Amino acid sequence: MKEYTNRCGDIYTFTKQEDGNVLMEGKFEWMRAVDDFIDPSGGPFIKVGQMLSHIIYDDEFNVIVDGFERVDNGYLIKCKEHKYDPNDMSHLRERTDD
Repeated sequence: MKEYTNRCGDIYTFTKQEDGNVLMEGKFEWMRAVDDFIDPSGGPFIKVGQMLSHIIYDDEFNVIVDGFERVDNGYLIKCKEHKYDPNDMSHLRERTDD
C-alpha cells in the first residue's frame, strides 16, 4: 500500500489487488472523471497510458493504467503489466552534428 498526499492535503491510498489492478481510496467529493482519466481536486491526475509509479512515486506500482471503474470505496484502476526490455535503446535519438 502507498499513501499519496495531494496539494490540498488530502490523502489517497493505493493498494495492489491480487488480480494486478490497484484500488484507489480517498476523498472523491470534488473531482472530474471520464473514461480515460480521473482527477480529484488537488490531484493526482491519472490518465490511461501512464505508468502509475510515475504519478505516486513508488516503484512497487510499475504498471500501465488501462482504465477505471467506480467501486463503493473508491476507484479500481485497471492496470496492465509494464513490459521492459533493458536492451531496447530505440528511445535514444542518434545525435547528428550538422
